[in-house]
Order: sequence, then C-alpha cells, then structure tokens
Amino acid sequence: MPSEVKVAGRIYKIEREEGLKLQLIRDEKIHKVSFQIAPPHSEHLIEGDLVAVTSAEEIVLLSPQLTALPLRHFDKVFLQEWSAYLNQIREFFKKKEFVEVKTPSLVRCPGTEPSLDVFTTLLVQGSRQERLYLPTSPELHLKKALALGGEKIFELAPCFRNGEITQRHQPEFLMLEWYRAYEALPAIKDDVVALIGHMVKFLNVAAPVSVHTYSVAELFKIYCDFDFTPQTSAIDLKNLADRLEVDVQSAESIDDLFFLIFMEKIESQLPPEDLVFVEKYPPYQAALARLTEDGWGDRFEAYWKGLELANAFNELNDPYVQRHRAQEDLNKKKESHREPVSLDEEFFRCLEAGMPPSAGIALGVERLYMALKGISDIEDLRLFPQLNLRW
Repeated sequence: MPSEVKVAGRIYKIEREEGLKLQLIRDEKIHKVSFQIAPPHSEHLIEGDLVAVTSAEEIVLLSPQLTALPLRHFDKVFLQEWSAYLNQIREFFKKKEFVEVKTPSLVRCPGTEPSLDVFTTLLVQGSRQERLYLPTSPELHLKKALALGGEKIFELAPCFRNGEITQRHQPEFLMLEWYRAYEALPAIKDDVVALIGHMVKFLNVAAPVSVHTYSVAELFKIYCDFDFTPQTSAIDLKNLADRLEVDVQSAESIDDLFFLIFMEKIESQLPPEDLVFVEKYPPYQAALARLTEDGWGDRFEAYWKGLELANAFNELNDPYVQRHRAQEDLNKKKESHREPVSLDEEFFRCLEAGMPPSAGIALGVERLYMALKGISDIEDLRLFPQLNLRW
C-alpha cells in the first residue's frame, strides 16, 4: 500500500465528465472522490479495479479487475446477522441448561436411512485403509452421548447428503439436533415453539399465526377422505392414489406411495402461515422412533411457510429392535441400488449398555432462517453458492 492514503477500495462507478468522479466500495460503504483534472493514466481504470487515492490526489492501481468476480459480493450485514442468529440458537439452549456437543465429521457409519446417498472417503495409514463417510446426521453419536450420561444435549452440525440440489436442498447444510433424556415428545414440541418465538423476537419478524397439531390419519381424512390406519397396505395406498389421480408410477415401495400422496395432496395444502406439527406416522415410517401402543410411529414433523423444518422422535432404545430396523434399512438400500454402508457397532454397544428413554429432534438451520425471513432459495444464504451444481 502507498503511504498517506485517503481512501482505498473497489471502483463501483466512474464518471469522466468534467474531470473524474469515482465511487469506491469499502466496508459496505460508498466513498465518493472527485478530481477537477483527471490524474495521469486514469483513462485506463475500469469499474471493479482496486485503487487507492493518496493525499497528493494521486490514484494508485492496487489490483486490476481482469475478469468479473465469479462469486457474489461480500455481504457483511447478512454475514453478521447470520453469525448472530447462530449465536442466539446457542444462547437459547444454554439458558435451558443444555450442553453443546461436538460430534465427528468423519464417521464409520453415516446413518442407514434408505433414501439417502452418502459421501465416502478413504483413510490411508501406511498399508491400512478404511472407508469413512461424511455424516448425514450427528444422530448416532449424540445418542452415544446420551448413553454416556448426557441428558440435555444439542449440536449445530454440518451434514452431508449426496442427493438432489434444489431451492431447499443442498449436499452440505447445517443441522440443529437436540435431545432430552427421560422426557417425551411434548417437551420437544414446546422447545420448537419457544425457539421460533425467540428467533421471531430477535430478528423482528412475523410469528406463526397459530400452532396446530394433526395426526397423519387426521390429515388423510381431511384432505383425502381416507381412513388411514397402521395396517393400511401398499395396495390400499395404490388404490387411493388412483382415486386421487396421483401419479405413483415411480413408486417402488409403500414408503414411496405414502410420500407421493402426502406431498401432493396434504403437504401442499398445509396453511403456510401456521406452524403445523404432523404426528403419529405409519409404522414403516417410524425410522428410529418407538411405536405407540396403537401401532403408530411415535414421531412428528414440523412445517411452517411451506417448509418441512424438523423431524422429531420418541427415540427407540431397544438395541435388538434397533438392529433389526437398521438391517431392514440396509436391505432397502440394496434394493434401490444405493451404496451400502456399515453398521455402527459402537452405537449398538452403547444401546446394549443402556440409553435412557429420550426424545430428540433434527431441525434444518437454514430452513428455519428461510421461514423466518421469507427467503425462497437456500443459495441466498451462501457466500459461496453451489448454484453451478444445478445441472
């Protein structure tokens, strides 16, 4: 840098009538500089060049812009708000006496969800090689923490899913997970309502108009005039899809039939301004949740502003049932030609040692911010967007 600099920055605008007028951007501010007589060589300056103006009224070219910036402008205001938003999440849970946990980003088992593709890497140590994964969720390690004695725990964790890229999906995203040992789903639901209320106040945005809870069976009755039970079969859902004229030709399983009908006829109809909890899922949608006495998966999903925000479970802690479900997931992966993964045997040993009855939830951090701020595209939250991956 030259000595005695008055102002430096990137040229935002150039006016060459009556001398030379420059508008420079630095630290999100516009600095205006005027010269009655254009300094020598200033005719070569273009918008985008980085320059310094000295006290001697000279212009020093610091770095020319040889090509257009490939990324968006550094938005200091947004980045500061995003950082404050994450800090507020942490403060919210710390005030409730939760302990923040940091789980690994290289794992032996990324999760067994049959619908998710994963990212793999190879750890090489001399002649020894081991396949590792980027986690699709911190869930397994957080449950290990419950077995180790954690009771109220949370994590803001980067997660990775090798799947679709849309306005709502990215291969890398931030997940907020929290767990309450010795408590059930109503406590988690209260946390969600309180967290959204806290963020509404912090960001000074509109709150949900109202809060509703529906069971899956209630929603199928309201929107599909269908009596859904835990025993509802794939044939029943196929007949329902035909009656509702839902295209299910791509469906390969009862899960696919359920999702296609639910997404087209129910999820799209949920009032966007209301916070809606959908609970009591069919048993094949239980995933890592317990079953209720009447056979439903004891879990809920939260919807707001047309977004699925969160997925909560009354956590299964029976190691034998858990292993059976995990093996079923692996079989489904194989049937759909997805890359197989290994089971996390350490997780099962923790379950065998005893994990307390617990409730937990996974919430999309970007999605919650999008709902709060009325943002439609997750790319708008990224300094380094992955838009170029949308083929």
